[in-house]
Amino acid sequence: MRNTNSFKLKHTRKGRLGTEGVYEENSHVIYKRQGKVGDMKLQGSKLLVNLLEANDVEFVFGVPGGHLLKFYDSLLDNKQITPILTKHEAGASFMATGFAQVSGKIGVCVGTVGPGATNLITGVASAYMDSVPLLVLTAQVGTSTIGKGGLQEATGEGRTINHVEIFDGLTKYSTLVFDVSKLAQSFRKALMQALNGRQGPTHLDVTANTFAAEVEVERSVFRPISIYSMNGDRASIARAADLIFDARNPALLAGYGSLNARQEILKLAETYSIPVATTLKAKGIIPENHQLSLGVVGLYGTNIANKYIRSGIDVLLAIGLSFSEFTTHTWDPKFQPDTALIQIDIDVGEMGKNYPINVGIIGDSKEIMKQLLTVMKTKEQKAIGDVQAIMSMKKKRQYYADPKMNSDQVPLKPQRVMKDLQEALPEDVIVFGDIGNSLAWVESFFQAHKSKSYFVCSTLASMGYGVAASIGGQIAAPDRQVVCICGDGGFLMQGMEVLTAVNYDVPVKWFILNNGTLGMIRDTQDTLFNKRRISTDFLNPDYVKLAEAMGAEGLRIQKPNEIAERTKEALDNGRPTVIDVIIDSNEAPSFDARAEAMVRAWGVKPSIFQKIKLIPEALKRR
Repeated sequence: MRNTNSFKLKHTRKGRLGTEGVYEENSHVIYKRQGKVGDMKLQGSKLLVNLLEANDVEFVFGVPGGHLLKFYDSLLDNKQITPILTKHEAGASFMATGFAQVSGKIGVCVGTVGPGATNLITGVASAYMDSVPLLVLTAQVGTSTIGKGGLQEATGEGRTINHVEIFDGLTKYSTLVFDVSKLAQSFRKALMQALNGRQGPTHLDVTANTFAAEVEVERSVFRPISIYSMNGDRASIARAADLIFDARNPALLAGYGSLNARQEILKLAETYSIPVATTLKAKGIIPENHQLSLGVVGLYGTNIANKYIRSGIDVLLAIGLSFSEFTTHTWDPKFQPDTALIQIDIDVGEMGKNYPINVGIIGDSKEIMKQLLTVMKTKEQKAIGDVQAIMSMKKKRQYYADPKMNSDQVPLKPQRVMKDLQEALPEDVIVFGDIGNSLAWVESFFQAHKSKSYFVCSTLASMGYGVAASIGGQIAAPDRQVVCICGDGGFLMQGMEVLTAVNYDVPVKWFILNNGTLGMIRDTQDTLFNKRRISTDFLNPDYVKLAEAMGAEGLRIQKPNEIAERTKEALDNGRPTVIDVIIDSNEAPSFDARAEAMVRAWGVKPSIFQKIKLIPEALKRR
C-alpha cells in the first residue's frame, strides 16, 4: 500500500534568492544598496535570515522570546523560511533533528535567552550523540547589560548560567556573537562544522544588540556552505578488497554513518553474496526482506543477526558504526572476526576504539565504498557467501516469523501489532521510533523495506524524541507518510506537540502502545530486583478524547482485526491522528542481553538465581 496523500504546510511562504543572495524581482528587498558594487548594509537580524536562506533553510523550529523578536520580525519579511511555533523548545530541537534526519539538510532550532535555551538541551544533546547536523540559535541579553543582572542573562557573569559553556559540551562549536561585524563569519564557521566531517549540531548565542545593529557585508558571505568529501587511503582500500576477496565467511555490518552508501553496500553484498547486518540506527539500509539481510544486530536485534555475526566470521567489514554497547551485547569478544576487521569511519576517534582493527579507512563511507567497488571490479566476480545456507538459517531462526506475530489474543500482543502495521502501512512509510519497550518491538518485529525509512535516537535514548521528531520528519517529506510508534510513557513527555502538527496541518500518525507502565524499567525490576516495582505504573488519559481536544483525530485499537482497519482509516483522513493501541502489559521483549549489560554497568556479577531466570531467553539467541 502506497501513501498518496501529500499535504501543504499551512502558512508556508515560498520565495527564492538570486544567485548573489538577493531577492529577485517581485520579491521583498531587505537590504540597502551601498555605493560600492557588491556591498550592502543589513541589520544583524536580517543578515542572519539572509544567510539561512542562502543555505537553503526553509524551516526554523522554536518559540520566540523578547530577545529573539528582531530575528522573528525579519522572518516576517522572508518568503522562503517558515517559522514553526512549537509548544516547548525541547519539541523544537527534536523536530529540527527529525527534519535533518529525513531531509539530509541542516535543521535549525531557536530558543530565547535563559529557559528557552536550556529547554533545547535534550534534543541538541540527542543530535550531538547521533551525529545529526543542527544549527542552534539562542538569544542573549545586550552587551551593555552584561554583568548588571539583566532579566534572564546567561553569560556566566556573576550568578548566571553560561549559554556558550552549556552548549560547548553538546555541540561541535559554540560561540557568543556580540558584534554584528562577526555575525556572518561565525555563522559560516558554524555551518561548515555542522555539515562537514562527523556531522553534528553547532551553536550561536547572539546578543540582542547584534540583532539590532547594522553592518556592511560583501555578497560573497551568501555563498552556500559546501560539504567536502573525504576519500580515504588508496592502499588501505586495496588491502580491504584483497581481504574480502580471499575471505571464506565474510559479513558486512552497516551503521548510521553508512546511510548514504546504501547503494554501494547492496552492490557489494549482491555481487559476492555477502550477508549484511545493521545497527539499530541503520535499520533498513538494505531491505530487511532481502535474501542477504540479517536484520539488526544488538540487544534487541534479530536472532539470526546476533548468531551469525558472532559465529566465526573470518572477515568483517564495518561501515560507519562505533561498536557501542547496544550493538555489541556489551562488547562481546565474539564480535572480533577470526582473520580481519576492516573499519570505515569518518571519525578517527572511532577507529579501533572497542575492537582491534586490521585495516582502518578514514573518510566518507559512500566515497570509500565507491572506490572499494572499483578495486573489486578488477577481480573475479564470485559468490563468496552461500545464499541458500543463509536463507535456511533465517528460516530456522524464525526471521520475522515469531509465532506471536500471528497471535489473536486480547489484549493485543505487540508482535502482532507490528506485523499488521507493516502490512497496512505504505511501502515507503517513514517510521520514527521512541525509547523503551516500544523501540524493541519495532526493532525486532517491524520489517523495514526501504533505506532512510526508520529513525531513532538510540545513543542518548531520549524518551519523547520520536513523538516530536516525527513532525519535523513529515515536514521534510510531505509526499510520504510519517508515523511514530511509541510507548505511552514517551508520548506523555512530548504529546502536546500534537498541537503543533494540528496548527500546521502536518498529518503524522502516532501509534501509542498503551500498557500503563514504563515497560523497560518494570522488566528490569522484575528480573534483577525480584519484582520490587516502584515508580513504573501510571494512569493514562483517554487518548482518543485527548487527541480530539487538541483538534486531531483519535482512534483506538483493541482487537487484532481492528489493526489494519483503523490504520487505513488513519491514513485516509489526511490529518494528524493519535491511535491508542491497547497491548498486553505482561508481554516483554527478550531481556537477557539488556539485563547482562545493566549488571555489568553496576560493576557486579549477576547472582545464580538471576542467571537461571535468563536461561530461557539466552537459549533463544544461541
